Amino acid sequence: MLENFDLNTNLTILFRITLAVLLAFIPGLERELTGKFAGLRTHILVCLGACVFTIISIYGFKMHIAVDIVGTNDPARIAAQVITGIGFIGAGTVMRHGSNVFGITTAATLWMCAAIGMSCGCGQYVAALVASLATLIVLISIRRLEKNFLAKKKIFYTLYEVTLSASINECDTIEDIINTQFKKVYKYNKKLLNNNELKFSAVVSTKKNLKEINQTFREVNNIESIEIREYYD
Repeated sequence: MLENFDLNTNLTILFRITLAVLLAFIPGLERELTGKFAGLRTHILVCLGACVFTIISIYGFKMHIAVDIVGTNDPARIAAQVITGIGFIGAGTVMRHGSNVFGITTAATLWMCAAIGMSCGCGQYVAALVASLATLIVLISIRRLEKNFLAKKKIFYTLYEVTLSASINECDTIEDIINTQFKKVYKYNKKLLNNNELKFSAVVSTKKNLKEINQTFREVNNIESIEIREYYD
């Protein structure tokens, strides 16, 4: 078994696997910091798996020669299945609320991590590095573009996640605000914290900005705390 050990080949495989883990860390960390369902571990494992499958397709199946028959290994066969196989993981990050779908961006990021892993597996290091950095740039810069430029146009509704705690006596008032002041309401929850306090949380669709939303709820008496943040898929 040791006579078939090729040090250069094994070092190459080790380098490719290590690079896949490092490059998947970049987009995975961004998803982790923004609180998505598929975070750092998921992205690293997807990229690592794609890399290993690609390596197996290259080194694991050698050419077989029989009498009058010559067969060649086709590395693209296994690699092609990675592209379709990653779909079931991406589908697990997609959620639908009414007519709206969330998680598409994270699913696309997982798909990109599979491409990065395959690039590492077949030795396309420049493509893998550029793809990893480009994914991070798109995730950060496009979000800022949407927030700082497109949001000012107000030609579309923005999603906000609102979480607040208030006296139980203000329940009807708060529910009336949530149901009447926003275009649509998703993921609405109400929980009794103690005998006198309720916690409300909802994702709302509106053209109002953060300051306007905060002012709307501040008109309610006996609010203990309120948190409002933009909601991204």
